[in-house]
Amino acid sequence: MSRAPAGRLTMRAEDLREPVLERVVAALAARVDLPLDRLSDAQLASSVLIRGANRHAVDGVVQVALDVEDGAVGLSVGPLPTGGGSRMVAEDVPGVGPVLERLVDAWSVEPIDDATETLRLSIGAGAG
Repeated sequence: MSRAPAGRLTMRAEDLREPVLERVVAALAARVDLPLDRLSDAQLASSVLIRGANRHAVDGVVQVALDVEDGAVGLSVGPLPTGGGSRMVAEDVPGVGPVLERLVDAWSVEPIDDATETLRLSIGAGAG
């Protein structure tokens, strides 16, 4: 199976970003038959991801592209200022420490242009 687009969200209202993304990610995780513990990890990762995106968003707009691939959910969030994606992965959750890297199977930063980038996460059944 190849990566298949599942949707794109453009979110302006900061207070709605987290609950909307959590629900969409949960639906996609169920669609690709992730085990329950990984579905929970996917929701937690999306929550941490959007909180970081809220702090690093360019012009107050967050875009999330979603896809499914080989039993995994993919999320790409941006635009972020250059370096913002790596900073988000390294950021601590109070009392827990950095969690994104521990919850996802893979992550990468993809440039959009000279000043912005996206952070891509993949969450499947294999990590955790």
